[in-house]
Amino acid sequence: MNKKFVIPIAIGIIIVIVLTTFSILMNQKSMTLIEKPSIEKTNMIPEKPLSVNETTIQINSQKPSISNTTAIPPKSSLPTTLSYVPSNSILKTSLKERGISMSNPIKISGSSIAQFCTFYSDAEKQNSIQYCTSTELKDSGGKFLGNIHMIGSKDTPNAVLGVIQTDPFMSNLESLKITYQVMVDTLVCNCWQDQKPGNLDSVSDWIDAIKMHHLEGKRTTSHSEIDGLAQKQLLVEVTTNTEGYLWKFIITN
Repeated sequence: MNKKFVIPIAIGIIIVIVLTTFSILMNQKSMTLIEKPSIEKTNMIPEKPLSVNETTIQINSQKPSISNTTAIPPKSSLPTTLSYVPSNSILKTSLKERGISMSNPIKISGSSIAQFCTFYSDAEKQNSIQYCTSTELKDSGGKFLGNIHMIGSKDTPNAVLGVIQTDPFMSNLESLKITYQVMVDTLVCNCWQDQKPGNLDSVSDWIDAIKMHHLEGKRTTSHSEIDGLAQKQLLVEVTTNTEGYLWKFIITN
């Protein structure tokens, strides 16, 4: 074969081989780029992850309302733990269900204790009061009925007092009985009818017995105690005064 023809043919073959090889390599590279997932896709971060604050808000919004948490519990002889905020809330809700309105508590501490929260004649007991809350009660007709006080340390009350003044005819005695019954059910236990302390069927019967004892004895002050009901002590004291009769119901741990 003439060398003039051989050289161009050889050069042509070499060019074809080079172009073919280059084309194959480019196709493989293209396939590799398409098939290989990117790091961005495999580690994708949500556009707006839920922050800690938003999670807390969501959980809080699912808490039961006060009206659900403060209902009178089912019968139980277990002792109830006294506390300033929850106990006042429970009392307010439970009394409202029985037609007695109760104000929000006024918080008293420091030097004001001696002026507004003097309940003990014993100096040691009185000096132990570091904190006090006071609420005002009104009957179903909107008439002032009395007060409920909680006293104790800054963290926990150790006594609750229900103070109610009645006229000489004790015309508001029914409201007094309702108040004291609710105090027992919510702050002591809802177990009076099961245990019947002193063989008394109800708090109302206890009040009637104290009333009769006080009037028959013509005493200035009478009192009655019940120990051990749900590990608490209950004391009712009635005193004759110029306005009629002052009743005090005291619950202590």
